[in-house]
Amino acid sequence: MKLKTIFAAAALIVALASCGPKAKPVSEQLVGQWSGMDSIAVTVVDSTGNSVVQEIVAPIELEYLADSTFTAVITINDSTSITVGGVATIAEPAVTFTGTMTCAQPMDLSGAMEVVAEPETLVVNFTAVNPEATVTHNGKAKLTRKAAAAAPAK
Repeated sequence: MKLKTIFAAAALIVALASCGPKAKPVSEQLVGQWSGMDSIAVTVVDSTGNSVVQEIVAPIELEYLADSTFTAVITINDSTSITVGGVATIAEPAVTFTGTMTCAQPMDLSGAMEVVAEPETLVVNFTAVNPEATVTHNGKAKLTRKAAAAAPAK
C-alpha cells in the first residue's frame, strides 16, 4: 500500500510541475529589436609583427528575425558605422552565429548570443577577423529589448 501511495504522490508532483508556465524557446525569445552598448577591442598587427590594441565602446542596434538572421549597426561616431549581419544556429539554450562585419573591408564574423531572463538582456560575444589586413575585432555587447512601436490610431 505504501508503494502505491509513493507512486501516486510522484505522479501528482510531475503532473503539477508540467502545468506551470512554459518558457518560450530561445529562437522566439531572440526575435525583435535590441539596443545597447558594445565594447570592442580592435587588434592590428603592424608590418613589424607588433600588435596594437584600441578599445572602443559604441552604441549598437540589432534586429533579430524569426528566420534566424540578424542585422546590426555599431555607431562609432557621426560619420563611421559598422554593419553586421549573420545567421544564428540554435541548439537550445546555446546560440552561435556566423556572418560578416563590414568596416573598411568585410571581415568574417563568428560568435555566440545568450538571452538572460531577469532583467531581459541579450549578451553577444563576437570575433571578426580580416587575415589579409591582420585586423581582429573582439566584442561584447549587452543589449535590452526595444519597446514595440505602438500601432497607429484608426
